[in-house]
Amino acid sequence: GDIDDKGVVQMEKLLIRLREESFDRVYSSDSQRCKALADRIAELKSLRVYYSDLFREINNGDYWGKKKIEMDRLSWPDPLNTRPPHGESLQDLWERSREAKEYIVKSGEGRVILISHGLFLKFFLGSQIGLDALGAFKSLKFSNCALSEIILDKNSCRIEYLNNRDY
Repeated sequence: GDIDDKGVVQMEKLLIRLREESFDRVYSSDSQRCKALADRIAELKSLRVYYSDLFREINNGDYWGKKKIEMDRLSWPDPLNTRPPHGESLQDLWERSREAKEYIVKSGEGRVILISHGLFLKFFLGSQIGLDALGAFKSLKFSNCALSEIILDKNSCRIEYLNNRDY
């Protein structure tokens, strides 16, 4: 979807907050909303953006555009493994989030920023802190334009802060 007026304001405030931070690399989903923010961050920091479909939100297939209430995955008989027509299961996204972590870690040392989507980020972080897919789905929350900092390497994950919007 497009970025609405509220999203533009959130993005501008986040960019002001990020002026204080330094990064070595920028990773982003290749979706339009993520690209809009990633491009602005890259311009601000004079960095290249590494776009990947690995960082995309879950593919809801034929259910794309439906409201969450209309597509309550937890009400499905097998919420983890059921795929909507032409879409991904939660398990598919879980595996993809783990691939994404390996992609980032293999890319080298340094501080990175990842621009992605709520459910993807739940799984990306959840897999690092010992949650299973359903636990991450139910327990973690990431708001639009929220800032989280985690220290990540091959074998550990330390959370500095999550879902911060105090900027």
